[in-house]
This record gives sequence, structure tokens and C-alpha cells, in this order.
Amino acid sequence: MARILFDLLKACLNATLILLALCLFLGWKLLTATEGVSANAAEIAQQLQPMRDAVLNLQQDVAGLRGDMRVGDGPPPSARLARLEQQLSEVQDRLADILTLPQQAAASAARAGASELAARLIAATPGLGAAETGCLPPGS
Repeated sequence: MARILFDLLKACLNATLILLALCLFLGWKLLTATEGVSANAAEIAQQLQPMRDAVLNLQQDVAGLRGDMRVGDGPPPSARLARLEQQLSEVQDRLADILTLPQQAAASAARAGASELAARLIAATPGLGAAETGCLPPGS
């Protein structure tokens, strides 16, 4: 009876240690994934900086035109309006580009994850290499 209880205690200890190791591994993978997400967020923030500058310039031009309209009797000069329209179209183009950023980030993350999973599966399978699967890495 004591032998059975001792074996049961060892089995529980082994299961606990295996679960602990699994939790540590998953925590490590989570930290790695968050580093990748923060790198993507920094890249997106850098791409948004020119957009922010363009909007600020646009706001300043509109404020200048409003001031000119209050002071002057006639309509604002057509050259300034043409420049303002050009800036507006540039902002709209940048906004269209920004709307595609989340889709591009998700697609690149999915490709990277699938590539890493495939590499791990190939590495974990004995006797199976890239040449035997017909899946050669890009550029090969």
C-alpha cells in the first residue's frame, strides 16, 4: 500500500513539473510574441508621423486662410486654395495607405508564424528535410 502511495506521489510531482515547464515555455513564447508586436507598433507609428505632420500643416493653412478671409474683403487667393486642395488629396492618399497597414501587419505575422511552424515541424521529424518535402525556402 505504501508503495502505491509513493508511486502516486511521484506521478503527481512529475505531472506538476511538466505543467510548470509547459507554463514557462508558453510564457517565454508570449514574451517573444509581444516583442514582435511592439516592434510592429513602432514601425506603424513611424509611418504615421508624416501623416501627423501633413495634418498639422493643413490645419495651419486653413487657419491662415480663415484669417485672410476675415481681414480681406474678397475671396482667398486661388493659389493658396489650390495648394490646400493638393494637401488634402495627399492626406487622403496617406489615409488610404494607413487603412491597409493592419492587414499587411497581420499577413506578415501569419506568414512568419507559418514559416516558423513549418521549420519546427521539419526539424522535429527525423529523416525529413526541406528537399524531401518539396518545400524549399524562398530564394532557393
